[in-house]
Amino acid sequence: MKKLINFLCLLAAFITSISIVCTLLTTYQFLYVNQIFSTYRTIQIGIFVTMILWAIKFIFFDKGEKRYFYGVLCILISIASLCFIISNVK
Repeated sequence: MKKLINFLCLLAAFITSISIVCTLLTTYQFLYVNQIFSTYRTIQIGIFVTMILWAIKFIFFDKGEKRYFYGVLCILISIASLCFIISNVK
């Protein structure tokens, strides 16, 4: 289970990084990648999913005091991203 969560965390971080690059290239009109990257929605969803996965990883699989701090921090970042998604920030 731990290896699966680690793999999903790295995959989500990689996909989010690619979506950030594609969104910035499309938004600032350096290169048109795809219509989906013309708003910040893909970044918001990517950050939300990535931070939820990292929170699960920190809370359940790390040891020591840092697991609670980093886990709560990741949850707060994902909640902030969810607020941007719900309020329809483009």
